[in-house]
Amino acid sequence: MKKIDHDFKHNPRYLKLQKPLEAAEICDSARTLARGRFDVVSYRQGLLTVAVRNSGEAANLQLESQKIIDNINKKCGRIAVRNIRIKIT
Repeated sequence: MKKIDHDFKHNPRYLKLQKPLEAAEICDSARTLARGRFDVVSYRQGLLTVAVRNSGEAANLQLESQKIIDNINKKCGRIAVRNIRIKIT
């Protein structure tokens, strides 16, 4: 049984769906990793945007950002996230 990825990567009519599907995969991986510590806002071109409630949480998340990036990339099997932007909401 072939994976659905094969059709999306090799069929020209599905090319415009690649970026939204990649963003959905990255955001899902980040939400799984977050476990309620932060909310995933968006992903675009290597930049994952997350939201936290206060500056203390933002500082803690900034210290862990490289570890979070590494875990997301490991879960996805490629280097997709290069940086994290942290917003305080």
